Amino acid sequence: MTDDLTRPIETPPATEPSVPTEPAVPAEPASTPAGTEPVVTTGGSGPNRVRWAIGLGVAALAVAVAIGAIIVLGSRPMPEALKYIPADAAAVVEVRMDLPGDQMQKLGNLLAHFPGFADQSTLPAKIDESLSKLVQQSGTGEIDYARDIKPWLSGPAFAAVWAPATGDATTPSRELLSATTTGTVSCDTPMRGQTTTHESYKGLDLVSAASGASCVIDGRQALIGDAASVKAGIDAHGAGTGMDRDAGYKSARAALQGDQLATVYINGKAYGSFVSSAAGAASSADLSALMGGVPDWAITGVRAEDDALVVDAFAAPAPSPTAGATPGPSLLPLPPTHASAIAPLAPADTIVYAEAQGAGVGLQNLITKLGTIPELATSFQMLDGMGGAGQLVGWVDDAGIIVVKGQATPSGGLALVTADDATAADRVKTLTGLVAFAGLGNNSVQTRESTIAGVTVTTITVSNLAALIPPGQLPQGLDVPADAKVEFSIAAKGKVILLGTGEDFMTAVLGTQPGSSLADQASYKQATARALTNSRGTVYVAIRDIVGMAEAFLPADQKAKWESDLKPYIAPFQALSITSTDDASGAHSRLTLTVSQP
Repeated sequence: MTDDLTRPIETPPATEPSVPTEPAVPAEPASTPAGTEPVVTTGGSGPNRVRWAIGLGVAALAVAVAIGAIIVLGSRPMPEALKYIPADAAAVVEVRMDLPGDQMQKLGNLLAHFPGFADQSTLPAKIDESLSKLVQQSGTGEIDYARDIKPWLSGPAFAAVWAPATGDATTPSRELLSATTTGTVSCDTPMRGQTTTHESYKGLDLVSAASGASCVIDGRQALIGDAASVKAGIDAHGAGTGMDRDAGYKSARAALQGDQLATVYINGKAYGSFVSSAAGAASSADLSALMGGVPDWAITGVRAEDDALVVDAFAAPAPSPTAGATPGPSLLPLPPTHASAIAPLAPADTIVYAEAQGAGVGLQNLITKLGTIPELATSFQMLDGMGGAGQLVGWVDDAGIIVVKGQATPSGGLALVTADDATAADRVKTLTGLVAFAGLGNNSVQTRESTIAGVTVTTITVSNLAALIPPGQLPQGLDVPADAKVEFSIAAKGKVILLGTGEDFMTAVLGTQPGSSLADQASYKQATARALTNSRGTVYVAIRDIVGMAEAFLPADQKAKWESDLKPYIAPFQALSITSTDDASGAHSRLTLTVSQP
């Protein structure tokens, strides 16, 4: 029975005289058995204090146990296989054939969109069948998936790679596979057909082949790799210095939300050392000036959802400059992200859409970094004499690309966002003036104006492109056909400059009405439902529409094979979405590949 510590404590009649107290009147006398009267205590006698203390102690213990259970059961303990991966590995790949957590159900729902996977009860068998076919098609006829590989992947498996110590890319790097097995495997399978030697290492049988591969079985864990890496794995497990204890890996793994089918981890320090050694001191300095410091870690995770495959990539913040290091060039801060000015212009039949917010500032910073490289300094000094990067691209806020399916052929163009309507109109006027000047006295360059959806559009046609290219400017053997024709159009829609492949593109974009843009389409909404908020970079690809367009170009003799063997497995793919953010907490990118019933 559970005591209620908020009500008076009932005690049996005392067997010895006690100090009389003021009796309390029972609220319900009828419930008291005949011939007895309860003794209700209102004071704090010694025994009651003990009972209160015990009750409070039990309650505190219950709370502590509950908190402990939440911590223990709510956290994901590091897999045993990871404890055999030394913390100095440059890259670690995790593969979960055991489909952890909700991934079995999610993957089943995802695969149900493809032929042969509708029955969820046969999902494990179907996966085994598909992997068996894949192994057979790889040309390794002696290896059977179910017999030779599956027993080695009965839980988490981690593959680690070390950077070459010399920084020479031609020098083989160390490699190690730590796999959770069924407990019934032996080193005979990976060493099949090879002459082997045995060595006792830390009480384990280390089997090595003449090829340089070594193998150890430690309970359910199997290690395969070069001898040095296998021994390092055994040492890391014994000393508790595996990747599971590495602070960088823990931070990276914590960034991923939910269970994952696979992960790829990059140790920034180990990778950065290799890049510096391989590139050489001078090239490494140039690379550092261009790209910045290597983050301490980066990780990518792959997760199945009911209607999508989601890939998340995280990177730690760029490291701060070390004490005494030469300060880098002064860079402009990126503007905050905001509602897109380009997206409302993308028509419903857009098949590729990309946008980079703060593109102008990003390009200025890139030019500034390139100017610090000695080999390029002279060229960028000439740019400074013409007004510098600010004059060249400083007027651009955001930039985007729109490719439209079109009625007959695709058309595409560039969208540049400026500060205001006046800036956009001025830049269009300047650009058309330059084109007119370039074609002055050349009948092969013609311009015309038209009005589309109330916007003035200037179209430039170059009927003889070869005439505009001075002799000797092209590489030897490369010629431009005399009849090569180029046509493009330019217009300003509010503060957005549009530069497209022709009037068809302008008609599609300028004619887009509210409620009928790409953002209003169901396929786009499905693809971007999991997009990152406040994204600085955005990419959308309408896979199904592009595949449908490509079908029209298939040779007649290949259409039958396409329809029977390939199309059923490609048709479910709907669209691809990529979004990215980058701030003081680090970088985050998300790729979403959506599927639906074809």
